[in-house]
Amino acid sequence: MLKQGRFFCDDYCIIPVHFSIEDKEEFLSFLRTSGEKYNVTLVCLNKNMMAGISHVKTALIHALRSWRSEKPIARSLEMEVLLYAAGKRQTGQIGPFGPDIGENSCYLCILPPSQEYYENLSARMIEVTNENWDIISADKKKRLISFFEITPEEIEITGDSKLSDLVCERTVLLTVNR
Repeated sequence: MLKQGRFFCDDYCIIPVHFSIEDKEEFLSFLRTSGEKYNVTLVCLNKNMMAGISHVKTALIHALRSWRSEKPIARSLEMEVLLYAAGKRQTGQIGPFGPDIGENSCYLCILPPSQEYYENLSARMIEVTNENWDIISADKKKRLISFFEITPEEIEITGDSKLSDLVCERTVLLTVNR
């Protein structure tokens, strides 16, 4: 059974996880193949590029809305989620949002939620239950401000505590800037 401490709804679940990748192509192939077996889509969003759980939820909600409208930006739901997470239309700019070779800390997003699929993945991933991923360090703040092109004036007006809201705004604006 899915443990508490995660976010889940009818459309998706979000689970913070750590995992290691030696061969990225093999790992992504495993995710796709097992996802097809369980009739789910899986997206791993890099914790270091996400402004907390609200950013993840916003990206998922808008990507699903776009996908269901039958006028998506991307050819796959996985790419649609990554584009919304990055707030960009160009797939060449979303690389930092996905997993990479080596150690990874990601928000594991399963669309729709599937206990069986999660159990299939649990041999390759460790669930994170003792860390607050909504905390934005100084380094992460600089990274997010730079990537999402947030101006000093925006930070001055809203305050540092609203950085996540500003990032979510960029995510939502992708719908308008299609």
